[in-house]
Amino acid sequence: MNEKIEQRICLKFCIANGISCAESLKMLQKAYGESTLSKTRAYEWYSALKSGRDVVKDLPRSGRPSTSSTEVNIDKVKEMVIENRHFSLREIAAELTVSHESIRTILRDCLDIKRVAARLVPKDLNFLQKLNRVKVAEDMLERAC
Repeated sequence: MNEKIEQRICLKFCIANGISCAESLKMLQKAYGESTLSKTRAYEWYSALKSGRDVVKDLPRSGRPSTSSTEVNIDKVKEMVIENRHFSLREIAAELTVSHESIRTILRDCLDIKRVAARLVPKDLNFLQKLNRVKVAEDMLERAC
């Protein structure tokens, strides 16, 4: 369960037991440390739950959902980068018919890749290194048998 939801449930419990918001926040800070809800959020949730809100999960938000950062597009971008790390962002965007900025977001946030000297390289050698390790391990298994 998400820590934020756990904390909201704790606030609901504190309300049921007549504990003030300030005391509830102190208890949350003691239990969750640095990952505690902010003071403002804790007070907002405390008042919402006290006024009768039953659902502790976030309600759906209005606005347009992200349509370009889908798993399919992320996988396609990943395959293109594995195939050729010299692709430019615009080339990838044109190939997938997705905006340039969406490709930048996928590379930066989803795949942890940045451009260095006209090449796309992983920040922490994540999926490319894993792919290489899998290939090496498979080769070693074939040789062992």
